[in-house]
Amino acid sequence: MTSGSSQSVAAFQRSTSSVRESQPRSTSVFTSHRVVPHQWHSDWVNELKDRLDELTALPVGWDGYVGRPVSFQCAAFVASMLDRLCRDDVPAPYLVPGSDGTLQVEWHRNNFDVELDVLGVQNVEAIRVNHLTGEEEFLEVQNDFSEIVNWVSALADDGDLVDS
Repeated sequence: MTSGSSQSVAAFQRSTSSVRESQPRSTSVFTSHRVVPHQWHSDWVNELKDRLDELTALPVGWDGYVGRPVSFQCAAFVASMLDRLCRDDVPAPYLVPGSDGTLQVEWHRNNFDVELDVLGVQNVEAIRVNHLTGEEEFLEVQNDFSEIVNWVSALADDGDLVDS
């Protein structure tokens, strides 16, 4: 990209082009293939990719202090995690940046609050609050998200589906 260009490259967009047509093509065997680090399949990630781009592009000091943008590694891990947790009968979560470059993933639905504080790759602190019973559950998750799958499933129950 040349200086003064208004073209931007977003990390989570389906298709971006950073090669100008006027540039000569290389003679590599791979010139006809586009390398994509990961294709997201879930509706959640496709719905949230613009928000992930926005959070990774936050300016330093976005919070009025010394807040850092969400790190690309954290955002990519969240996208991968959500790609696997996605359910058609549960709306996409809210994404809230942490001032230290982390990302919080939140659902407030069906009398539950589920919050995943993603501190880094495979470093998640999770809390679920049941508003009917007052019960709070806390987990530290590194690679076994089976309980989080159960929590997300509870958000889809047909019972009293009231968004809080």
